[in-house]
Amino acid sequence: MAKKSRAQPQPSTKPSAEDGDDNGQLRQGSDFKLISELLAESDRDLPKEKIEQDIRLFSTFSDHSDWNGIPECFDSLCSLSRRASTYDNWGNRFKVVDYLVSCFNGLKEALSDYITDFFDKKEAGEEHKVDAKLVNALSMFVILAQRLTVQLQLYSSKSISAANTGKAKGRARISLDEDIAKWKHSQRIRMIYCLTDLLELSVETNSGIKRRAIKYAYAPEQVEKDFFMRFMDTVTGLLEDPENISRVSQQWIGQYFRIWKLLAIDYKMSAAIANSLITDTIELNYLDNATNYPFIEPLVQIMKDENGEDAENRRQVLRSLFVRVIRLAVACYDGDRADRVPNKQYCLIIQSLAVNVHDIMLQEVNMVYKLLNNPHQSVRMAALQALSDMFASPYLSKKKCDDFTSRKERRYAIFKKIVAHTNDEATNVRSKAVSLLRSLMENRKIPEEFESLGFVSIVGGRLKDKSVQVRKAAIQFLTAFLEKNRHGHDFTREVHAITLQEKIKELKEKSVPSSNVIKEADDFLTEISFQFKVQIKKDLTAIFNGELEVFHDDLDISTIFKHLPNRSSMTHITRYYAGRREFPFPESYRQEHGNNGLEHLDSAVTWIFETVQGEFTNYRVQSVFGNHDNIMEVQQEELDANHQVLQLRAQIQQLIDKMTIEMELSLCIPTALRCVLMGETAEVKEGIKFLTSAKMWGITGADDAIRSMCSLVWRPSADVVEELIEAAEDMFISKLEGGVRASERDNSTVENLISAMLNVRERERPSVEEVIYLLAAPELERTTDDNKVVKNQRKRRPIETSVITKLWAVALDTSSENNEKKVAALRVLFPISKTDKGLPEARSRIRSLQKKLTEGPAVAVEALRIISILGTPTIQEKEPDAYGRPIFRIHQDDSLFKSMEQLLFHEVMQPEPESADEPKRDWFNIIRLTVASILNVSMDVNVMLPKLAAQFLYRAKKISEFYIFYSKKAEDSDDDVKKAVAARRRDYWALTWCRVMEKLMAFCGEVAVQLNAYIQVTLPRLHNRYVTKIVEAEKNDANIREEPVRYLSDLEKSIAMRKTIFAIPQDTTPETAANDLHHLVSLMCDRRLFVPSKLLGRLLPIVVYAMRTYTMPTRVREAALLAYGKFMPLSAEVSSFAAPSFFSTMVHSPSPLIRCNLIAACCDFAFSQPTLFELYAPSLFRMSQDKSPWARESTILVLSHLMSNDMIQTRGILSEPARCVCDPSRAVREAAQTFFKDLNSRTDTIVQLLPEFVYRLASSEEKLPLKSYKIVFEFLIQLLKDKTKSSTDSMIDRICLKFSNIDMNDTEAPKYLLIALSKFAQNDGGLHRLQDNWRHWSKFLCHPGVAREYKASIEHMQTVSKSEEFKNQCSELLANISKIQDEGLRKEDIAAPPTAAKRGRGRKAATTRESSTVASRTPRRKRRQVTHEESDESEEELSAHNSDEESD
Repeated sequence: MAKKSRAQPQPSTKPSAEDGDDNGQLRQGSDFKLISELLAESDRDLPKEKIEQDIRLFSTFSDHSDWNGIPECFDSLCSLSRRASTYDNWGNRFKVVDYLVSCFNGLKEALSDYITDFFDKKEAGEEHKVDAKLVNALSMFVILAQRLTVQLQLYSSKSISAANTGKAKGRARISLDEDIAKWKHSQRIRMIYCLTDLLELSVETNSGIKRRAIKYAYAPEQVEKDFFMRFMDTVTGLLEDPENISRVSQQWIGQYFRIWKLLAIDYKMSAAIANSLITDTIELNYLDNATNYPFIEPLVQIMKDENGEDAENRRQVLRSLFVRVIRLAVACYDGDRADRVPNKQYCLIIQSLAVNVHDIMLQEVNMVYKLLNNPHQSVRMAALQALSDMFASPYLSKKKCDDFTSRKERRYAIFKKIVAHTNDEATNVRSKAVSLLRSLMENRKIPEEFESLGFVSIVGGRLKDKSVQVRKAAIQFLTAFLEKNRHGHDFTREVHAITLQEKIKELKEKSVPSSNVIKEADDFLTEISFQFKVQIKKDLTAIFNGELEVFHDDLDISTIFKHLPNRSSMTHITRYYAGRREFPFPESYRQEHGNNGLEHLDSAVTWIFETVQGEFTNYRVQSVFGNHDNIMEVQQEELDANHQVLQLRAQIQQLIDKMTIEMELSLCIPTALRCVLMGETAEVKEGIKFLTSAKMWGITGADDAIRSMCSLVWRPSADVVEELIEAAEDMFISKLEGGVRASERDNSTVENLISAMLNVRERERPSVEEVIYLLAAPELERTTDDNKVVKNQRKRRPIETSVITKLWAVALDTSSENNEKKVAALRVLFPISKTDKGLPEARSRIRSLQKKLTEGPAVAVEALRIISILGTPTIQEKEPDAYGRPIFRIHQDDSLFKSMEQLLFHEVMQPEPESADEPKRDWFNIIRLTVASILNVSMDVNVMLPKLAAQFLYRAKKISEFYIFYSKKAEDSDDDVKKAVAARRRDYWALTWCRVMEKLMAFCGEVAVQLNAYIQVTLPRLHNRYVTKIVEAEKNDANIREEPVRYLSDLEKSIAMRKTIFAIPQDTTPETAANDLHHLVSLMCDRRLFVPSKLLGRLLPIVVYAMRTYTMPTRVREAALLAYGKFMPLSAEVSSFAAPSFFSTMVHSPSPLIRCNLIAACCDFAFSQPTLFELYAPSLFRMSQDKSPWARESTILVLSHLMSNDMIQTRGILSEPARCVCDPSRAVREAAQTFFKDLNSRTDTIVQLLPEFVYRLASSEEKLPLKSYKIVFEFLIQLLKDKTKSSTDSMIDRICLKFSNIDMNDTEAPKYLLIALSKFAQNDGGLHRLQDNWRHWSKFLCHPGVAREYKASIEHMQTVSKSEEFKNQCSELLANISKIQDEGLRKEDIAAPPTAAKRGRGRKAATTRESSTVASRTPRRKRRQVTHEESDESEEELSAHNSDEESD
């Protein structure tokens, strides 16, 4: 590494007067040589033979410790030391070091005798003769020691590094290893000791011990500057050793830093050392990979190890050295140098100083504050780290800050600086500030009084930050704050509010004097307080003016108190207290201040009155209890009461602080939930931990957030689901800790699970149930599309069987109370009953569930839900060889179905609740669950469903007959009373018929949709079983034996009787089997279900009739429309006939509920009839611009589902959903953003369709407002950042083609397209493409507004860019635009540019017919126009572009 130029130090080398020396002028022509002269004479390359010969000669001198060998062989040794790269015999260098060390003792003794002789002769007045040979030997030794120490240390480090990489081989490596080991073990330390011994050389003279005697070796001359610079260069050279970065090298660094210590303390070279420590290390390359700065800690350790008599002064010198270092470090990038880009080493220096010398850096903290204003974020981050280390240092501990106000103020100022930079403009700085606060919180370094200052809200506000890094850091801080705060882990607001009111009430009671005597004394003084204060002020005025004397003698104050409220007594009291020594404004004080101290009159009045108040109370107590023995007890009670008041006030303040923190944290809950639901995986994991902690510690709003957070269970990421389940275990399943009994743990778990289901919203309920299901399942189910390797999971804590039993006890309670708790328990049991552990228990309690059907509608619905899943096959029942095992089915004559039928028709006939106090009628869920229960549990569906439908129709028919009967009676009756009665009954049966018909339509739709789902699930399972058995039978050449008698469902029974329904496929691949099954299901629906004599064939005409009859009530027609949408997927014939009316109703229905339901029905429609659905897909895309936000959100969700399953093709009309990115509804906006993010992660659709988006959203028919357009386009551009450059290179060409579709009179569309062009033209290649397409967009520059916008955009790009070539291109483009504005559009502006001819061997020009062939042969980067097969550019645009190329 190249040395930097630096100022030469000015050490104090002249012998001082205190040593008894009186040097005169410098002598000229001394016999010894300067170091520069020695080097000039000896620094030359000598032959290797000469060098080795002199080394052997030098060894003979070293055998006798003869220093004369140094000047004798110096030429060869100097040549050896300067040829670091050309002389490769490193073994000789190691030998020379041994010889130098051996000669050093002789040299040291000779120097001591020489300097002693100098002082002796000086005292005797004799002339001192300079020993030039000895002085030269000293300089030569220092030169050789400096060079060889640095060379051998650097060589050793390099050799060790090469050996670790396996470059050194053979015997040479072995010998070098021995030399290097010896060097590292002893030789290098001995060399450092030689140099330090020279600096510490002391000699005994007649006048005493002379320290730092080395400077007298040159006497009477001064020591030359270069002599001490050799010691400095030794340390500076060793700083370049990469070994310093290792932690084990700290002791070695401390060894050679002793040289710096001596130079700083004894030779006053602190300035040079500080300068070297900064300038010589700030560019060290090996520190690029370092995590800490290695040179401060050894220097600090040296300062701490100082001992002896003068240790404190020596430490003070080193402290001043650190002050210089700090100031130099800060000044490196201060003022005019602030714009320079700092390196990593500089930041490490700042951080290391704060860690190791925080006490010194605290004194210079104002300089560190300057670094926070540095324009470079790395410097600000280093300064924040330094402030954090100082804040956590022992010098700012609570005890020290309580003792020293200045430290307390500094601690508060540092904390404010760190908190303020959570709002820094740089993302990394904001993240660093938040992370530092988290670290301080985890280590409990933030004082308790700071926790309630409001900084939690400031850091919590970073949850809205645009950077994921900052949001993640903020969530981590909040989690750490909850775990480590000093206010405990119970933040339940309601409990603390009650406790606070009780404490306030208790404080008021304690504030009232307990003694009647004290109360009477207080009341008496309160009564006379106004009169008393006026008299005191009047008397004090007279005293201050010298008109009234004070009492200096002691008086019996009790005699004066007896005569209150006499005026004379008040005057005596004033004179008495104004003469006391405790009076704050005595006569001497008033004389020193002008105006006789009258400006302090009010303060004096207050002091006298308060003093009188206390002593008067004591006087009254003593006068009453003076003769009693309990006077001490009364006083102690009073002291105890005062102490209790102080305690209560402290407790109240603590509660207020706690509630304040809870309020701040509760405000962070919604934002943290949004980060969890919309953030990235790492952010989601941290958010789950925070919300879990918030829920466990009672933060308001955490319960609702946890329920919403459960929606993460549907994420495809296994890591997120695993984190969620682990959090759910901690929240819901209690642990068996300490002395907790198992029964208490189970009761706590039951309460946790039930509370999670209480007041849960319907949209969150499926997610909560899925989480409970995964908790109850034996193993966590993982998604198949997550290919990440999952780490070892912690041991699962599933829901115990005893907990399930207790939940059943709560749910099946026969009392009429706690219906909400019963409902919640049944909701918890529903997902548990779907597991293999809970399903047998639920089946065994079917009769108890049947009894629940007779209770309230809420309980009945939840019981019916559990009944509907009892037929779910277990894992054993799903096995391929499980065909012979019995399955759970119930006979159709069982009383269970009668109970279900009674419940169903009871709800069907019930009117809607007229008031909010009446229970809600959940008739739709009862219908849905009844149909599901029959399909999954009934032994014969063919009997039960038609029977239920017949009962429905029978009731509707009877109701219509009643309506007709009373209608006729109301028309024919002559009696007005009977006519009115008949009219009322007619209206009643009319309303009842509407309700029943509406529910009948819902029943028809549910039968259709659930039967479809049932067939889609059951047929493939049975088909696979049958095919497996047939294939195995053919392999074994055996006949299929008849199945034993068992409980069979009707569908299985019919299949067993008619096995020909399944054909044995020739191709058993998954794709072919899926197609066969799809065809099989379609055939079954068309040929067996939609037959006029079958159930669905009879229900569909009823639905169509209700939908098409114009006189039908609106509610019935809307219900029929919903049912009609559910019939559509079942039959291809029905779909082809009814699709026009279906999509027309979806688009034009006035009811948003109808539109939303029909949009949702598109999922089944697209799955079952994909070809037909493609024809009507544009109608679904247009629904993304529906006036209802519900419909828009439903459309986005349906499109996301269809595209993620490849059930619909992407096309240009995706520009309609793109508008929803800036939708006013937050739910729609987030759904649209998630949709496009998911689409972009799976395909390149956005890259292909972006030009079409740009044009459609800018065209006059579909134009977005400019502000919204920018939001949409910015969002889409962000998605393209992860794409390869090649996929976006041609974007400017494709966007420019869209100018041909814009009307010349349209001045707004070109401005819209400019937004897109400016984003892709921000580099040389993009600007080149923009110039190449000049002919496409230049024609719109005739409009002044368009030209102005384009010029402003290009000027902005020119200003921001740092490339001169790019700026020149921008200038050229701006000149062309100005030319069009001045001269108008010319022919060459819209003409295609000429094609540049290639140099070298020519190629035959391609004809028009061959153009496509040439393009296919030409590499993509060479083509002028790149097209995409998937893009939606029109044929006219492409043909126009091709014609332009042909004209070229």
